[in-house]
Amino acid sequence: MAMQDNSVTGRAYGLLRAELLGCRLPPGVQLNIAALQSRLQLSQGAIREALSRLTSEGLVEIERNRGFRAASVSASGFKELTEACMTVELPCLRASILNGDREWELNLLSTYHRAARTLDLVVGGTADIEAFSNERQGFYEALLGACDNHWLLWSWRLLYAQNMRYRHVYMPLAKFERELNPTHASFLQAVLARDADEAVRLAVENYGAVTNFIEALMAQEAEPLRCG
Repeated sequence: MAMQDNSVTGRAYGLLRAELLGCRLPPGVQLNIAALQSRLQLSQGAIREALSRLTSEGLVEIERNRGFRAASVSASGFKELTEACMTVELPCLRASILNGDREWELNLLSTYHRAARTLDLVVGGTADIEAFSNERQGFYEALLGACDNHWLLWSWRLLYAQNMRYRHVYMPLAKFERELNPTHASFLQAVLARDADEAVRLAVENYGAVTNFIEALMAQEAEPLRCG
């Protein structure tokens, strides 16, 4: 695991990354270095270096003669992201199911119930979408935590960061996710039963359902996209 970066640039990177993932810097918005420097009270050099670092993660884009902007999101982009996520995540899932011990199981159950409860609060209007995104990430970190291939986990975390942005932008997704609770429960049961084939099948089914939902939402423009 990489060492924590406590430098000024590291701080700028952490703050900007959190704002991008939380959609407080919305997809597609121009990122003015001077404005960010003034608001975050950090040097313009640190801001610029942090933005360059975030470009390598795909969270920021550079436009010729226009500078930096937050990477855009789209239904087609989510479909490609889903394909990439599955390519990396499913081997991690199989390895974690194979290697997980009793402590892993207990952590998995705990994080699952926290995420499910938080989703109920979001849909009920008493918690924001960022709270669910954080709990959902905690569940997946627990789920894949027994995978012994650190390169796969590193790649998955980069891809999952992009996935989180969609969960902040597409507000109706939270309600749809709750409708998938029976599938989520079946998935958890398969994992705890160490049935890797069934767990993979359900994971692919869930990814497909969410991808189809986002594509339909974009096509119908049923609700304006907004940050959480």
